[in-house]
Amino acid sequence: MVRDRTMTHGDAPEIGTFDYIVVGAGSAGCVMAARLSENQRHTVLLLEAGGADKDWRIDMPLGVATLLESGAHNWNYVTEPEPHLNNRQIPHPRGRVLGGSSSINGMVYTRGHGLDYDAWAAKYGCTGWSYADVLPYFRRSESCAGGEGPYRGGNGPLKTTAPDLTSAPLNKAFMEAGQQAGYPLTADSNGYQQEGFGPNEMTIAAGRRWSAARAYLDPARSRSNLRIESNALVECITFDGTRATGIQYRQRGRTCRARAVSEVVLCGGSFNSPQVLMLSGIGPAEALRSLGIAVVADRGSVGRNLQDHPDLTVQYWCKAPVTLFAASCFPGKWLTGLRWFLSRKGLAASNQFEAAAYIRTGAGIQHPDLKLELLPLAFQPDSFNPHPGHAFQIHMTMLRAESRGTVILRSPDPTAPPRIQFNYLSDPRDLATMRRAVRLAREIVHQPALQAYAGDEIAPGAAAATESGLDTWIRNCISTAFHPTGTCRMGGDEDSVVDPQLRVRGVHGLRVVDASIMPQVVSSNTNAPSMMLAERASDLIRGTSLPPANLPYWVNPDWETAQR
Repeated sequence: MVRDRTMTHGDAPEIGTFDYIVVGAGSAGCVMAARLSENQRHTVLLLEAGGADKDWRIDMPLGVATLLESGAHNWNYVTEPEPHLNNRQIPHPRGRVLGGSSSINGMVYTRGHGLDYDAWAAKYGCTGWSYADVLPYFRRSESCAGGEGPYRGGNGPLKTTAPDLTSAPLNKAFMEAGQQAGYPLTADSNGYQQEGFGPNEMTIAAGRRWSAARAYLDPARSRSNLRIESNALVECITFDGTRATGIQYRQRGRTCRARAVSEVVLCGGSFNSPQVLMLSGIGPAEALRSLGIAVVADRGSVGRNLQDHPDLTVQYWCKAPVTLFAASCFPGKWLTGLRWFLSRKGLAASNQFEAAAYIRTGAGIQHPDLKLELLPLAFQPDSFNPHPGHAFQIHMTMLRAESRGTVILRSPDPTAPPRIQFNYLSDPRDLATMRRAVRLAREIVHQPALQAYAGDEIAPGAAAATESGLDTWIRNCISTAFHPTGTCRMGGDEDSVVDPQLRVRGVHGLRVVDASIMPQVVSSNTNAPSMMLAERASDLIRGTSLPPANLPYWVNPDWETAQR
């Protein structure tokens, strides 16, 4: 028997009444709680299913692999068998800790292309979300190590740094190879020109991860009007009719309630936000009734439109000892860690994804649809175990896949993970894009600068001798860049889950603020955009707005006829 989600819950103790309840202390939730509690007249409750973020593995940038594999800080999600990947199931780690996925991610700071946001406004009816509208909020969130500028922030909570690409031989060779292949260099892919080869900025400062929790929550924790409850698993949103009145959650073996006077703000991410909505009676009515959940609002789009950045690597043995292999095994691994513990310096003070490129895979594509990232280490299939010797890999991340998936309730039990299916490569255009990506990445490796280091090809190797062989290898090896989006789509149409004010359609007093609201995934990693979303949403709630920044962005003038 499923409890009625709509009224009394009289058996659950009530911990208090707040102006705002924020669900999820991830990249967006930390921003929301911090910004809303700036006004001392507003009381804010922040609920997080995970625990504290005090763990050296979170602090150490090079410790990211241990966080992604499993553990208490991770929801450890796994997809359903993917039909177009030979029924492989793809692990999808998400942060279950203060800071959310910003506490376990790869710490890459990228914003996306101006055309991404202009498409949100023009194509999807997301008024107020053009590039000119969102740029001021990127700037407000950031404290760029390079200083403030027209495109960059200098006084925000989030610290970002750019790596020195001249200090590591492979990074330098990757940049030179890009130029030799005819691509432009860009000093700042988060500024005027995204397209090209350049530094991959990081949310790292003084050798430590700079998560959303560190940036936004730590300065706000002492505020008397902000209450943070960790290890609090939300069971459902409570309603009076169609008005959201609060949250019911489970903590330390008991069920608790909290009331919201103004709004509930759901910041659970692209898996948990649709799950909580459906558990609360907002979603496809027939599916909810089949699970015994009382329907509050019949919203068929909840959990649909799931998108990701599929990721694949080409790998090569390295002819010189200039990779991270020595630091991945004894005694180098221990010495690297010791140096970081003593000084917060050395190899462990970086995520090692320092060199990247945004390129277009063909003529007629207006802005980059492929990201390349060099890692001076190569992993064995389906693991974070390095190949036994000096090797490197280039990640090929598809930035705008056409395939779409779903997040569906498995059970009315809030502790049961939802059914997650991306339908990777279900659209044949995605397979064609990955074929082009492999060709372009190999072409870069075969430039003189990288040929000085590249030995035999590990992957795809002989598997790619024919097109059918390449397709088989892609289906067997493609994975994820960990960027799920889109399941609570924003739009100007009535079928969208949230309107351009991020209010959930069909109910009152409830918004969704996280990557799930993206109508189309941005052409970059999603951490920085998620924080920008929350910066802007906090102003929407407070009834204020930063003036638009009408600055230009670069599009290759020959994009219709040239690939580079």
